[in-house]
Formats: sequence, structure tokens, C-alpha cells
Amino acid sequence: MNNWFKILLLSGLSFFTLGKAQEKVTIGEKQNVFSKVLNENREIWIHLPKTYNDKEINPAKYPVIYLLDGEINFEYYTGLSDFIARTPYADIPECIVVGIKNTERTRDLTPTKSQKKSPVNPEVTLFADSGGGENFVKFLQEELKPFINKNYRTQDYSILVGHSFGGLFAINTFLMHPDYFNAYVANDPSLWWDNEVSITRTKEYLEKNKKFPAHKMLYVSQADNEEKQKNWNSDMTQAIEKFKGIVEKNGSLNYKHTFFPGEVHGTVSYPGNYEALKFIFKGFRTDIKQLAKNPGLLEEDYKQFSKKMGTEFFPSESYLNIVLKFMKSNDFKEPETYFMNLKNKLYPKVK
Repeated sequence: MNNWFKILLLSGLSFFTLGKAQEKVTIGEKQNVFSKVLNENREIWIHLPKTYNDKEINPAKYPVIYLLDGEINFEYYTGLSDFIARTPYADIPECIVVGIKNTERTRDLTPTKSQKKSPVNPEVTLFADSGGGENFVKFLQEELKPFINKNYRTQDYSILVGHSFGGLFAINTFLMHPDYFNAYVANDPSLWWDNEVSITRTKEYLEKNKKFPAHKMLYVSQADNEEKQKNWNSDMTQAIEKFKGIVEKNGSLNYKHTFFPGEVHGTVSYPGNYEALKFIFKGFRTDIKQLAKNPGLLEEDYKQFSKKMGTEFFPSESYLNIVLKFMKSNDFKEPETYFMNLKNKLYPKVK
């Protein structure tokens, strides 16, 4: 990893300390990945969980979130994901976040070539550089994911997150390549694109397969975009509602749709991403007080959670340390012994 350097959260600010060198607060690191598929260099921003480099616990593996429009979303998303992964209140496991910075956004995130003419000049085709979505997903699957898996400790569970054109891309990836990711998040997706081609593909998928694939999840947020006159916002709303009707009528997909009153297209991603993570990892949170009464509940909860996710999850060593501290401080001797044995089984001490 010769090309990485730190992204400074507090860049440009000076703080004086009592005789100590200034320490930087960082939220991630940058990597440069050359893509043969796209024939260009791609800048990737990577955020590691707080426990990733903790020397007091065994090296752990983490789910990976692939975040589109990284230059817009990376800073707030990493703080959001860390916040709801904090023990002992964690709603989600700690995750690696991979922010993907754009080069040609319209090209990469749209599934088809636009034929739409400009309303003010019929000689001009709008979004002329569109239609490169298949190349971009090939880059993600064949180049970026192997790079991340090689250089970081990753668990076999990944999520694709997008907004607007990114949401369109996430849904099309789900329809065309459902096995590429375990869960998909589409915030206010531009499903109006190319005469609602994604709606057509959804119908075709169900005509061919009857049901959506098991253990996959899709979350869609919708902004308060509706206006009385016929315009872009209205097209956006109508397409999302059509997609919702098709998916919910079929009933086979682990799917959630949330409408956010008062949130517009440019703001809906923040609440949408919060709700999406809680939806995807529903069942992850455990009640530490209940574990004192029934220690075996933790393993049973994780067994059920793993079944739902289609991937095996275990309680982290850092969480077990908190459980043990709670049992010890409250003099719950039998539960303390139980969880010490569980910790030693899952995370044997390195000799």
C-alpha cells in the first residue's frame, strides 16, 4: 500500500497543547487503484473500524460497505456507521467503508445510453456520456473488491450504497447481478431514467425468476419531491412508487421503503442511510442485561441473525470484553464463567 495517505478531518486547523506535538484526527486513508476495465486511475477512500488496529484483541474481519459518490458522502457516512456500531448499544457490526470517488459520474452510474433530446435544442442529446453502468459494475466486482479483500481483513458480506443516479445503479446491479452484494441501498433512485428502463427490467426479472433471490436485502428511501406540475420531481416520484408497487406485490424480497416528509432529493441520503443500516442488520443488537439471566441467549441470537443474513456472524471480541466486564462488576459469577469460555473458544489467545 505505497500510495495511501491520511485524510485529515481537522486539516488546516491549529491547536496548541501543553508541550506536546499536535495529534491529527483522521477518518480514513486514500488508495489509488488503476482500472483496466475503465482504463483510468480511480481514487478510493477507506475508513477502518475503531477496533481494526487494536493490539489487545485478535485481528478481526469486517463487513464492507461500498459507498458511491464518495467525495460527497464519505465524511458523514463514516461517522454515522461508527456511531450506530458502538458497543454496548450496537445496532450494526463495525464495518469497513469504501468510498468511491467519481470521475465521470453519469457514464458510470447509468445503465443505458440516453436518447433524450434537449427540450430547448433538439439537436443536442442529454447525458451523451451515459450508459457505462455495466463497465463500472465490472470494475467493482473484478478489480475493486479483490483489491479490498487482498489488502484489508474483510468478512464475506458486502453492501452497495447509492443515491440518485447511484441509487439507480444499485437497483440495476441488484437486478442484473444480485450475487455481487448481499444488500443494496438506493436513496431516492433515478428510476425515471430512459423511460423507466429499470421498471421494465424489474418486471422482466420476475417474469423469468418468479421470486427475488433469498437472503438479499434492498432498502429504498424516497424524498418529498412531489410537485403539482409535471416535471423531473414528479417523474422521480412516480417511478419510485411504481417500483415499490411491483416489489411489494411480489412479496419475496426482504425489502423496505421509507418516505421522508420534509426531506428533498439532496438531503434524503442521511436519514435514508441511517434507516438502511438498521434495516439490513435488524436483529444484531443484543440486551446485555438479559444475558445475565440467560447467557446462552447470545449464541442463539447470533445463530438466528446469521440464518437471516445468509452469512455466519459471531459476537466480536470487543463486545465479549464488555459483557465480561459487566458480569464481573455485578458479581454474576456463572455468566462470567460462561462468557469467558465462549471468548476463549471464539478468540483463542495468540501464543
